[in-house]
Amino acid sequence: MTSPVSAVQQSDVPPGGTAFGVMLRSLRRAARLTLEELSEASGVSVRALGDLERGRSRGPQRRTVDALAAALRLDAEQAERLRRLAEAGRDRGGPPAAPYLLRTVPDFTGRGQELADLEALATGTRTRAAVLFGPGGQGKTTLAAEAVRRLAGAFPDGSVCVQLHGMSDSPLSASEALVLLLTALGHPADRIPVDPVAREAVYRAALAGRRTLVVLDDAADEVRTRPLLPDAEGSFVLITSRRPLAGLEGVRRIRLGGLSGGESTRLLERILGASRTEGQSEAVTRLTELCGHLPLALRIVGNRLSSRPSWTPAHLVGQLADEGRRLNGLVAGDLAVRSALALSYGQLTPPHRLLLRRLSLVPGHDTGPELAAVLTGEDPLTIAGSLDLLVDRGLLEETAPGRYALHDLVRLFAREQLGAEEPESVTGAVRLRMADWLLRSASAAGRRFEAPGAPEPWAGEPVPFTPGSAEEAEEWLTAERSNWAGALPSMFAADRHQEILHASRTLYWFSDRWCLWPEWRTLFSHGARSAAALGDRAAEAHQLNCLAWAHSVGACRYEEAEQLARQALELASETGDLDQQAWAWSYISGACMGLGRPAEAAQAAARATQLFDTTGDSTGKAVSQRVLGTALRESGRGEEALALHRALLGTRTGDVPGLNEFAAALLRCETARDLLALERWSEAAEVFRSVGTPLDHAGVDRLHAHTSLGLATALEHRGDLTEAHEHYTRARALFTQFGDTASATEATAGVERTRNPSQR
Repeated sequence: MTSPVSAVQQSDVPPGGTAFGVMLRSLRRAARLTLEELSEASGVSVRALGDLERGRSRGPQRRTVDALAAALRLDAEQAERLRRLAEAGRDRGGPPAAPYLLRTVPDFTGRGQELADLEALATGTRTRAAVLFGPGGQGKTTLAAEAVRRLAGAFPDGSVCVQLHGMSDSPLSASEALVLLLTALGHPADRIPVDPVAREAVYRAALAGRRTLVVLDDAADEVRTRPLLPDAEGSFVLITSRRPLAGLEGVRRIRLGGLSGGESTRLLERILGASRTEGQSEAVTRLTELCGHLPLALRIVGNRLSSRPSWTPAHLVGQLADEGRRLNGLVAGDLAVRSALALSYGQLTPPHRLLLRRLSLVPGHDTGPELAAVLTGEDPLTIAGSLDLLVDRGLLEETAPGRYALHDLVRLFAREQLGAEEPESVTGAVRLRMADWLLRSASAAGRRFEAPGAPEPWAGEPVPFTPGSAEEAEEWLTAERSNWAGALPSMFAADRHQEILHASRTLYWFSDRWCLWPEWRTLFSHGARSAAALGDRAAEAHQLNCLAWAHSVGACRYEEAEQLARQALELASETGDLDQQAWAWSYISGACMGLGRPAEAAQAAARATQLFDTTGDSTGKAVSQRVLGTALRESGRGEEALALHRALLGTRTGDVPGLNEFAAALLRCETARDLLALERWSEAAEVFRSVGTPLDHAGVDRLHAHTSLGLATALEHRGDLTEAHEHYTRARALFTQFGDTASATEATAGVERTRNPSQR
C-alpha cells in the first residue's frame, strides 16, 4: 500500500525535517503551545518532541501519536492524518527515500490520444494544469504514472507526487498537502509557515523558478485542490480525480472512459502472454465485453487467469456470464471492482444513493430526467441536478445531452445495493409504477399518429409525458423505445393486459414509420398474449397480424411471418372478421414472396384484394395489389405486373400521414423492376431515377437499396458500367447493413462485373 506522503523522484526528503515533524510543529503553534506545555499535556518528553519536530525521530509509535492528538485536541480527521504521517515515517526506516512515487506497469496499453494530449499540454506555454478524470477503475493513476515517465525529459527539476486520498473518509487538506509538497521540493522544514495563506505563497514561489511536474493523485474537490495549482509558467500540475473538478479555473480536462475493444484485447494478451491466448480470440473478446472494457476489471481477469495456469479464457467466461455472480468473479487479491465502486457510492448522500440504486431498474440502455423522476418521486428539475452530480462522480455517463446511462458493471453494483437496502415489495412497486408510466406515455405519444378521436391513455400517476406535437411524440418514442418496450414484461406479469392492448393499438400507425425497430416484435408479441389471456380472439387476430408484419417487413423472418399470419387468419375466420382476414392474406402473400413462392403469393394477394374490396379498405387493397403485381412479375407475367403497378400509381393509398408519398415511391420502384423483367433497360433506368426520396419513413433506406440495385442493373445492360459500379457498391453496403444476404450477394456480383470498365 502506498504512503500518503509526497516525494521528489530525483531527490530525497532534505535534512532538517520530516513531513510529520513539520505537521506536528504547525499543529503545536496553531494550538499556541510551547514544547514544554505540549510535553506536560501529552506525557511525551520535551527532548522527544524536539527530535520529532526536527526530523531526528522519523516515525513515532501509535500510542505517542494518540497522546499528542489528545493533547492538541485534534478532531478525528486531523488525528488520522497525523497517524498516517507517522506510519509513513516508520515504513521508510533507513535513509530518507521517496515515500510516494507513481508506479508504472510494464504492460501499459492504449491511451495513445490521452498521452498525446497530456504531452501537448504539459510542454506548451499556455496551460499550467490538467485534470484527468473518470469513474473508478479506469486507470487514471496508471496513466498519470506513464505520463510522468514519458515526460521526464521535459521537467529537469523532477516530479513531485502527492496522494490526496480524495476517496477516503479523511481527504488531505490543502494545508497539509502543501507541507508535503514543500518538504519534497526541498524547502527547509523549519521555515514552512504555519499560516496556510503564507504556506501557499511559499509553495508558488518555490515552483516559479523550476520546471517541475507535480502530480496530485486522487483529488477530492476544488477547495482542497485550488491552492496547489501554480501561478507561473514552467511547472505543470497533473491532477487525477473521479470528478471533473469543474470549479477549477484555467485547467484542461481529459475524461477517461473504457478502453476500445482492440485495446482491451491487447491488454489481456500482454498480461497473459501469447501462449495463453492463442486460439482463444473469441473467448478473450467475450471477456473484454463482460468487463465492460474497464481497465481495472481487465487487470483482475488477467491476474486471475495468470494465477490459474489450468484455466482458459473460455472457462472464466463461463464464470462471469452470470450477471448475479459477475462482481464476485471480478476480484483478484486486493483488487476488486465492487470495492472501487463502493468508494464512490459511499460518498453519495442518501437521496443520490437512492437514485443510483433505482436507475438499475430502467429496462433500456439510457434514460432521461422524466423517467428517473418517476423512480424516486422527485420533480424532473431536481432529478436533472442529481443526474449531473452522478456524472461528476463517475457513476453515470451522459451519452447525449439529457440522456444518462449506467456502465454495465455499475448497473450490477447498483442492483446489488437495491436488493440489499430496499425490500422487494418496494422495488416491485417502483418497477410497476415505472412500467405503467412508460406505457401511458407511449400511448399518449402514439395518439399523435392516429385518427382524430383516438382514446386517451388510462388514468394513473405520475402524469404521463404528453407531447405537444407529432415531432415531440416521435422524439420521445424514439429516445425511450428500449424502455417502453422493456416495460411490457412487468405489465404482463401484473396482468395489465388491457393496458398492453391499449398501448399496442395506439402505436399501430406509428409503427409503420419505423418498421425496422425490433421493439415492434416485443410489443405485438405481448399484445397477442394479452389478448389471449383476456379471451379476446378478435384482438388476438389483430395482434398476430401486426406481429406477422413485424417479422416480415422488419426482420425478413418470412417463415415465422407466414405461421403467425395463418394463425391470425384462423382466428379472424372464427370470429367473422373480414378486415383481419384480408390483412392475414396480405401478410401471407408477402411471406410467400420472401420464401420464393410467387405463385402462392399471387393467390394470397388476390384473396386479400377481394376481401379489402368487400370491406372498403382502399389502403389495404392498394398494398395487396402491389404485392400481387410483384408476384405476377416473379411468376413470369411481366406485362400484367407492369399494367397493374402503373394503374396503382394513380390510386390513393389512404390518409395516413407520410404513407401516400412512400407508397407512391414503392410503386415507382416496382414499376421500374417490371420494366427490368421486360428488358426495357432505358425506360427502367429513367423510372428508377424518378423514385425520389420520401421522408419520415423507416423503409426509405431499404427502398434506396432496391432502387440502387435496379438502377445499376439497368445501367449495366445499357453499357454505362462506371455509374452502374457506383450503384452496385451502394446497394451492397445497404443490403449488408440490413442483413439481406441474398440481395447483397447479387449486388456483389454486379460490383465485380463492372469493376475497371476501361479494361473490358
